[in-house]
Amino acid sequence: MGEPIPDANAIEAADEKYVMRPWGHPAGEPVIIAKARGCVVTDVHGKDYLDLTAGYFVNNAGHCHPRIIEAVTRQLHEVLQVSGKHGTVPAVRLAEKLVSLAPRTIHKAFFSTGGSEANEFALKLARQFRKKPDIAYMENGYHGLTLGSLEVTANEKYRDTAGKPLGHDNYAIPTAYCYRCKYGPHAQCKVECLDGIDALFDAHPNTAGLIAETIQAVGGLAPPQKWWDRLDQARRKRGILLIADEIQTGMGRTGKMFAIDHYGLEPEIMTGGKGLSGGVGSLGLTAAGSEVAHSFFGGTPPPSGGNAVSAAGGLAMIETIFAEGLIDNAAKMGRYFAEAAWALRDASVRRARVTGLLGGIELVKNRDTREVLGKAEMSKVKDHLHAQGMLITISGLYGNVLRLQPPLSITAQQLDQFIAALRNTLRTVRGA
Repeated sequence: MGEPIPDANAIEAADEKYVMRPWGHPAGEPVIIAKARGCVVTDVHGKDYLDLTAGYFVNNAGHCHPRIIEAVTRQLHEVLQVSGKHGTVPAVRLAEKLVSLAPRTIHKAFFSTGGSEANEFALKLARQFRKKPDIAYMENGYHGLTLGSLEVTANEKYRDTAGKPLGHDNYAIPTAYCYRCKYGPHAQCKVECLDGIDALFDAHPNTAGLIAETIQAVGGLAPPQKWWDRLDQARRKRGILLIADEIQTGMGRTGKMFAIDHYGLEPEIMTGGKGLSGGVGSLGLTAAGSEVAHSFFGGTPPPSGGNAVSAAGGLAMIETIFAEGLIDNAAKMGRYFAEAAWALRDASVRRARVTGLLGGIELVKNRDTREVLGKAEMSKVKDHLHAQGMLITISGLYGNVLRLQPPLSITAQQLDQFIAALRNTLRTVRGA
């Protein structure tokens, strides 16, 4: 336990009175955080939590990493932000670093202020280059909550927040949900879920691009290689641009620098965000090949796009994850977590689906029938974990996945703490 701050109750009261929040919260939330280091955050009352969300997926190197703090503090004395018509040294260096780490088809980087914005610029870029309006997206896909990004987000509850019809220029294609495949066991997969993809693309001849997380952050769905090979071939045949959304999956999260690296994919456009700034402010990335970038007209650049302090934080974050071997640690800890979750031998744990430190545990009522654990039970699971000092979110197509996206620096000991809390939670909830 940390030390409570003197006006803790007053701060919570002010939060309730003055802060607008876009969703309802269960008991005990929101947590007002006063201090954060590594994988642990401390609320205003001094209670410690193991943060399995990395500050909602942004602190890949851990909260308040000394290397990042030093870099941004130094930058604060140089320049903060200039017009988007010009540039700063950190932003130029970050663009160069990201292009050097990206697939060979990516040559230029454009910075905005967040992931939704980055994806909207990517949609503009694809439409401008191809001179076609339609965009294909994945079932279960999530690409943001602004109006343009909602048009390529599958969740109907999110889409309804637009308050207006979203049009018919975009369409969904099947996602590889192998655990619940209607065609049979995963081991016998013939990628039947894509049997209609050629006809679907042909029915939409005005398709400019396909936007996708190659490994979906919502539930951690990772298609087999042959699935992506077939889809990639079908879209290339028609000149459809691949927009790889690496907003959550990038920066080492999956045990490789980018999720596309698991499949050898070469997108024409790639986006980034969340962890890109090292947790300092916010950055969005829209990157593309030279030919595609040549035709780009975005209008007035975002006033705070690519600000120098966030760019300095991003550079320090990239240096940190390589210097401290955090990408390898993500891969190692992901395997450790999956084995530990399965070793619980709990009736509710049917699948620990993680790639690196992206994914989670799919909870079911019955292992044989794979009936999902319901919303009420999932809420109880989350509340019980929260009471034990575990910050975690619920995700997945059916809302039955305990999401795992901690800082890449998380240790086996800390994962053991979560597994112990989960064991206690599942027994308690099932007993109740």
